[in-house]
Amino acid sequence: MTVSMLVRIAVADPLPVFRHGVVEILRDAGFQSETPDDLFAWVRDEQTTIVVLTLQNEVDWRTLEQLQRTASGLILVALLDQMSLRDCVRALRAGAVCVMARDCTPAAFRERFRALVRGESVVPVEVLRELAAPAADSPGPTEPSPTERDWLRSLARGTTVGRLAADAGYSERMMFRLLRDLYTRMGARNRTDALITAQHYGWL
Repeated sequence: MTVSMLVRIAVADPLPVFRHGVVEILRDAGFQSETPDDLFAWVRDEQTTIVVLTLQNEVDWRTLEQLQRTASGLILVALLDQMSLRDCVRALRAGAVCVMARDCTPAAFRERFRALVRGESVVPVEVLRELAAPAADSPGPTEPSPTERDWLRSLARGTTVGRLAADAGYSERMMFRLLRDLYTRMGARNRTDALITAQHYGWL
């Protein structure tokens, strides 16, 4: 998932000073961002967008889940007050592709954001292990077809959904639908979860 440098970025946090700080950190890294009042209206656009969202209460968690459903190509970055294993896993399963501590240093924030733009995501090892571990009562994911494995390998290499759609002969919208169906059959909540699952089962 390689993201263009020309991308819309929103920062959402209850503290104006904190929002301003994140905007300035992103500006120092070469990215322009906004602080929209209505996130849902802001993301309803075909253009690739990134939302940096602070998660402090259940309303924030619901917002994260709703945003993930609002726009299939939306890239969500979760900022957590406490980087607990439980909350990191919950954020990734709810649709975030990157999780960071809200009190991380500007240098760490810039480094991880740049990694995200390159199509990478820095996730703690213990979080990856927890995501990859099958639930005790789960029958396990459905194995992807050979074609679907090729799609997953392409995504893991950083291929965009648009490029994948063009190569497969589908519209981008249809490709998103097919991938969502694949993720569901794999027991994954999003692309990151699906790639972790595929890696765990040796499908990549």
